[in-house]
Amino acid sequence: MSDLTQNPYAGAKTKKERQAIYQGLLLRHENDVEEYERKRTIYDGFISIWDKQRKIQLEADNRFHKNILTIAAGSFGVSFAFINQIVPLKSAVHPAVLVLSWLFFGLSIVFAVLEPRVGSVIQDKLLDDIEENIELGYEGRPYKETRRWLLMLPTRILNWLSFILFAMGVVCLIFFVYLNMAAR
Repeated sequence: MSDLTQNPYAGAKTKKERQAIYQGLLLRHENDVEEYERKRTIYDGFISIWDKQRKIQLEADNRFHKNILTIAAGSFGVSFAFINQIVPLKSAVHPAVLVLSWLFFGLSIVFAVLEPRVGSVIQDKLLDDIEENIELGYEGRPYKETRRWLLMLPTRILNWLSFILFAMGVVCLIFFVYLNMAAR
């Protein structure tokens, strides 16, 4: 490197020239600070929106999960307790459809119960990655890439499987009742 890149005053011959260079450096620094503050304001605004949206998304996911679990468990329990009053099981046609309905409800409940635990393990992994990236940042090394969407995929799959199995359980239960009402 040349002296000019290391010392901004190297080319100045007089005190006045050095003062002009210093004023230029101050002005550039002030512009850098203004630019930083502008970018920081934009960043803070978007982070605030992101935080609100993330909270809304988590609340929606939580409600979805709880609703599926509650409705699947209720459907299973009600159909198990009262099916004999709707269709006498001793004379029922195609009882395997009813058993299949209960199997779907049971699996839906199992997946709905597993989802929060899987989500917790994934969140632990994401927090570990954040801590590691903070340390890497302090050391000036490149950040480790975290594919959050890929890590969250198992919880999404469990939620959708729970919903699909619940819907299949409802369809099988309705089909069972229909078959037996039509056979009367």
